[in-house]
Amino acid sequence: MQRRQFIMLGLAAGATLATGVSLYPLAVADQQERRDAAALVLDAILPALLLGALPQDPKQQQLALLQTRNAALDFLPFLPKRTQAELAQLFLLLSEQVTRLALTGHLIALDQLSIQQRLQLLESWRISYLALLQQAFNGLRALLLGAYYGHPAQWPALSYQAPEFRAYE
Repeated sequence: MQRRQFIMLGLAAGATLATGVSLYPLAVADQQERRDAAALVLDAILPALLLGALPQDPKQQQLALLQTRNAALDFLPFLPKRTQAELAQLFLLLSEQVTRLALTGHLIALDQLSIQQRLQLLESWRISYLALLQQAFNGLRALLLGAYYGHPAQWPALSYQAPEFRAYE
């Protein structure tokens, strides 16, 4: 074996090992770890995604963010199994440092990014040439906006009035 082949083999083995170590938590994550990862990611993304729609009062803002996160987490089990698996995988990937670097370009946790950096991240996913990142953006956006505007307290801002049903006489 030549020296160059030995070096290339060592680099390939190191990259394979690093990938395996990074992806191992995805394979063995239990339900609680998946929910914790989802809560962590949602807590980081929600303030940026709902910027401008949230109430001005900080206390009401925190309450709206908490209600939206809980509504999104409660809705996840009702999604198709494949969508559940994809979202769980995305949340776990974004909670791991190495895979977060690959997906976001940032080594630090999402909640440590400024709101402007989070907005830039979401925009880069929206216009990405990778369909996978566009799909991640669209899925998160639909889930979170549905969870936020699905709460009756947000309906007046949309000038939405729930339909009234009359009982048959």
